[in-house]
Amino acid sequence: MPPEEIKNLITEFLNKSGLHFEIIDFTTDDAGGHFVSLRSNDSRHFLGETGEGLHHLNHLVKMMALTKYKEGAPRILIDMNDFHKQKIDRIKTMSFMMAERARFFKSRVELEPMNAFERHIVHEFVAGQSDLSSESTGIGKSRRVVISFKEKGSL
Repeated sequence: MPPEEIKNLITEFLNKSGLHFEIIDFTTDDAGGHFVSLRSNDSRHFLGETGEGLHHLNHLVKMMALTKYKEGAPRILIDMNDFHKQKIDRIKTMSFMMAERARFFKSRVELEPMNAFERHIVHEFVAGQSDLSSESTGIGKSRRVVISFKEKGSL
């Protein structure tokens, strides 16, 4: 899906919703995923406390892209007023602290339950640490990441 088409899809959808916004950044990663950053002065009701409206917007745009492109649909993440960026930064900070705890105690550290997107961020962080490993455990809403210290002999 060409970048201009993604911008048009998001713009058309949000214009119909009555939300006033501007696209301030559009990037594509090496894997072909697209990150769209929006700025809006009237996003308070849309975002709410937990970003539920933004989550639904991302889901709807994903479904629209899947309908049009089937299996070749690109990954698209829409952020508004840095809501996702701040959340990602908090998760990375928490991942760092929990990784340090696993190192210090040379043990396993269980994190709080997270959704798939949040767990993915933690797994990416831990993947860059040669003395740590991570795995997801649990079912449904109680699914969480466990960060484990790897002994020198198991490296």
